[in-house]
This record gives sequence, C-alpha cells and structure tokens, in this order.
Amino acid sequence: MTLAVAATTAAIFGLRELVPVVSTGVLYLLAVLLVSTYWGLWLGVVTALLSAAAFNFFHLPPTGRFTIAHSENWVALAVFLVTALVVSTLADAARSRAEEAERRREETDRAMAELEATSRERDRMREEAVEAEALRRSDELKTALLRSVSHDLRTPLTSMIAAGAALGSPTLTGAERGELSEAVVAEGNRLSRLVENLLDISRLESGEAEPRSEQVDLGEVLEAARDSLGDGREVVRLALGEDLPTLNADAAQLERAFANLLENAVRHGGGRPVQARCRLVGPRLVVRVVDQGPGIPEPERERIFEPFHRGGNGAAEHAGSGLGLAIAKGFVEANGGEISVESLPGQGSSFVVAFPYAEGR
Repeated sequence: MTLAVAATTAAIFGLRELVPVVSTGVLYLLAVLLVSTYWGLWLGVVTALLSAAAFNFFHLPPTGRFTIAHSENWVALAVFLVTALVVSTLADAARSRAEEAERRREETDRAMAELEATSRERDRMREEAVEAEALRRSDELKTALLRSVSHDLRTPLTSMIAAGAALGSPTLTGAERGELSEAVVAEGNRLSRLVENLLDISRLESGEAEPRSEQVDLGEVLEAARDSLGDGREVVRLALGEDLPTLNADAAQLERAFANLLENAVRHGGGRPVQARCRLVGPRLVVRVVDQGPGIPEPERERIFEPFHRGGNGAAEHAGSGLGLAIAKGFVEANGGEISVESLPGQGSSFVVAFPYAEGR
C-alpha cells in the first residue's frame, strides 16, 4: 500500500514538466485500484486517503505543507478522494463477486465430484444387483434342473429298465414282447426329447442360441413340427393361408418352437383337435395354435413361459418337463418374433406367434 503510493508520487514528479499537476492526480487511482483489488475495501480506502495526502503534500502548492492555496485545488482534491473511494468500493465489490464465484465454483466442483461418486456407487450397486439376480436365476435353474432330472429322467429310465428286464422272461408271448419293445422305444423317445429340451434351454439361458437365418416357408416348418409329434400328429389340423411369403429365420429353431407349442396343445387338448393356422395379417406373419383344453387361469398366464414351470391342476401337469413353452418363447424371440397367449378357462387356449414382415424382406 505505502509502496504503491510512493511509487505513484515519484512517477508524478517525472511528469510535472509535461502534464499539469492537477491532472496527474488521476495516477493515484491506479494505486487505489490495485490495492482494493488484491487486499480489500478498507486497505483501498486507506490507500485513497494516503494518496490524497501525498498529492496535497508533494504536488499541490504550497508544497511541503497540507494547506492548499487555491480553492479550485480543494475541489480537485475532493473529487479525487471521492473518485478514489468509489473506485476502491467498486474494486472491492468486484473482488468479492469474484471470490463468491470462485467459492460457488468450488462448491459446484465438490457437488459434481460427490454426484459422480454417488453415480459410480449406484452403478456398482446396480451391477451387483444384476449379478445377484443372475446368480439367483442360475440357482433356481439348477434347482429346477435337479428336480427335473430326479423325476423326468428317472421315470422313463425306470420304465425302460423294467421293460428290458421283463423281455428276458421265457414265458412271454410274442405279442407281449412286442408291447414291451414298443414301451422301451416310446420311453426312449421321451427321454431323448427331454434331453433335447435340456440342451435347448441351456443354450438359450447362456445366450448361445444364435439363429442361422435363411429363407423359411412357415407352412413347411409347421408340417415338419406336426410330423415330429408321432402319434400326436393325428389330432393336429393345419390351416395355411394362400401365397404365404417366406421369412428370414432359422428353420430348425422355429420347428423346435412350434413342435413344443403343438405338443403342449395336444397334451392339454384331451384328444380333441388342435388347430394351427398361419396367415399374413397386415405387416406380420401370424401363427395361432389353438387347443380345446381346460384353458389357463389368469394368474398362471404370467408364468407359463418360465423354465420348469408346470401349470394346471390335472394329471397333465406332470406329463411335461415344464420346458416346452420356455423354449418356444426363446426361439421365437431369437428370430425376431413375439409370442403371447389368449385363454378362457374351460374353453381352451390360443398361443399367438407373430413375426414382422415387409415386402421384399
């Protein structure tokens, strides 16, 4: 502060021959502005007062004293002092605003850092929740798989072993041996289908069921799916629309999906006819598999596509592995389609599969 006033006073001495003395007083404003900016209002005010005193003592006649000879110099000194005080006040206000802005910037930076930390923590917790959910689903799948293996695999194996042992009896007639042989084959096919379902659901759950797309005729796929049912194919009625376009999809996966839908319909239809209708409806290829079974209660419809879920209240609930509908849903969605169910208790169920279709696809 003192150094700034002294330096300004010395500078004015060098300008006295070039500029009127009264006009050089404005240089003290630079010292006032400098001090106010860096050290605050009160030091700026003190600097303004010291500058006025130095200007009076060293430059306004009579010099060397604090008296002023000419009245206009009083006015000039008063204007200088007021200007110095205003400049000092404004500089301090600007410095305060700058400090406030810096403080707010620091608070904003801290808030942003805390927000980023919170966001990272939230992402970490979300990842942990996803991992926990995946582990839970994996544990449920393993538990259901063990139950399926313990029941669904053991039942056909027991039947095959019993039939195989009975075939060794010397008292059997030819007809009885034929029946036992057919039972072994039937149970073997049942076991084979269960193993295929387990492999399919495993691929779907692990994300390895990547479709191999080609131009597919849905009519041919439905016919192949019906033929895979064996004796059950007799109750399935196909109704195919005319001039059905081909679909870009994996034929093998769609055949597995529709075979499971048809098998489910036959199982729950109680021997009554099952309809499989395929039509082009606007921009979609739609397949409906309709049975005349007991229908699906409202609470069950949300869960029937879950792996190993077996709905129903009759004996048929134990006839399947609980995998067919889950596999159908997985393969349909893997090929870009959607599957849903419509049902009225006591009036049967209709499974609707729809694929988006565009001309020239």
